[in-house]
Amino acid sequence: MDMQKAARTGFWAALRSGGFLTAERIGVYLRLLAFANLVGVALAICRAHGWLLPLEPHITTEFMSFYAAGRLVDAGQAAAVYLPTADMGGYIHSLDIPAGFAAIQQSIAHDSQIDQLGFFYPPVYWLLCAPLAYLGYYQAYFVWAGLGAAACLGLLRCITGRWNLLLPAVAYYAAVKNAVVGENAFLSAALVGFGLLALERRPVLAGVLFGGLCYKPHFLLPVGVFLLAQFQWRALLGMAASGAALCLLSGLLFGWQSWVDYFSIVVPHAEWMFQHHGFSYGIQITPFSAVRLLGGGVIFANAVQAAVMLLTMAALFILARSGSANLRAAALVASFPLMVSVMLDYDLTICALAVVFLYQQASRTGFLPWEKTLLAAMFVLPLLILGLRTHLGLPVDQLVLAGFMLLLLQRLQAERRGLVRI
Repeated sequence: MDMQKAARTGFWAALRSGGFLTAERIGVYLRLLAFANLVGVALAICRAHGWLLPLEPHITTEFMSFYAAGRLVDAGQAAAVYLPTADMGGYIHSLDIPAGFAAIQQSIAHDSQIDQLGFFYPPVYWLLCAPLAYLGYYQAYFVWAGLGAAACLGLLRCITGRWNLLLPAVAYYAAVKNAVVGENAFLSAALVGFGLLALERRPVLAGVLFGGLCYKPHFLLPVGVFLLAQFQWRALLGMAASGAALCLLSGLLFGWQSWVDYFSIVVPHAEWMFQHHGFSYGIQITPFSAVRLLGGGVIFANAVQAAVMLLTMAALFILARSGSANLRAAALVASFPLMVSVMLDYDLTICALAVVFLYQQASRTGFLPWEKTLLAAMFVLPLLILGLRTHLGLPVDQLVLAGFMLLLLQRLQAERRGLVRI
């Protein structure tokens, strides 16, 4: 019995100190994770092409929806991206996508059985989709994924001063998934990350970068709270001006009716789909989806989402007001999954920056209890989501994220007391 108690005590002590995470072990873990990710990519490609366990319907990259929207916009048929042919009320409360948008995807893929993807972004996103669609599909995909990955690697270089970060990047599952499916998390991470780096010396430029998030307008909420907490008025004005200019440009280029359609059709349709299994709760990373995954109703899930959002806003406000630069930055990027209403697993690419910022700070000041373990947990969080949330229905990711925010508050207290230098 004493041996069992000693073992438990030793286990918790190891987690508290993080002493098991030596440099040698971390190197081995990163190589194993990178290898596993690359094997997973190879298997996904084989399945997508029917070379291994063919799927019905046939799958494609999520970039297909961006490219298809761009093709329709370039052809002067932007309305087809949003407008259904069925009864509007019935369409909004369904899992359907517009027939014209489905048809263009089948045409691009030359496959009538292709898995059809929706497009739930505002017209401002067409400013990126339309130019890419002048390229061939695969050329556009590699340009999109390649430029995004290069921007994020450059961002990591600016934060850490190191170039040899390709291994950690390939070992981080969310980043690899984002690259493979051609999603936009690289763009989000780059806008937020470079904005944070510019904030102190060039607040207007930082605001302009933050304003680029208007293609995912709900992502502006954490940034707005963060800037308000610091009274960064110039950055807020830059963000408002940048977002307004991009929206104005899209309206001038694509017609104001596209914005009417977006708010009257796309927004309510997307809201219904996200709340009624239109997107698997196993890949949504929000308090709302956690409750729904566990069997809770929509009203209760929305109440939990609102409560967690308010608590996270309060924590972010405190950290943004009083924390050191790296601590503030880590708090902002870690708050996204706890605060925004819609976030999918590939969007956790942005949360990798929380690991980087806190590691930079702790490396200078020394690690506090639990920091190494929670940093490791945040790094493997996308894999925890894949294994526990997606396949077992256990949303433990919310516990890891909440624990990380509490850890940041603990470090803030240590900074205030002079227990660590800033």
